[in-house]
Amino acid sequence: MHKEQEHKLYIQSSIARSLPAMVRNELSTLSAQKQEEFVEEYKRKQKSLAVAYGCLLLLFASHYGYLKRRWMQRLFWLTWWWIVVWWFIDIFRLPWMVAEYNKDIAIEVMRNLKTISH
Repeated sequence: MHKEQEHKLYIQSSIARSLPAMVRNELSTLSAQKQEEFVEEYKRKQKSLAVAYGCLLLLFASHYGYLKRRWMQRLFWLTWWWIVVWWFIDIFRLPWMVAEYNKDIAIEVMRNLKTISH
């Protein structure tokens, strides 16, 4: 009879809550060391909402560039007439945009970790 592998997350719950369910499930199958490797890489690549707001409010609305959406940044600047409207809307959309970016990064980091492990 095979012993079932114990599925447990060894990472901080605040980080685990911000990850997509698919990534959490995959993480729970990894060793504590591999989970720590994931967290280190994820923290290195993830974006901060505070910095994104700083880019939006203080750095001439460069928040799309910060989130590595360079084509959107160019489009944003090219629409001068509508820039105030975009800027206002993005004040409310920014938490969602940063969360989506970080979810994509979590998936990418997990994919890379699993590729390297195999």
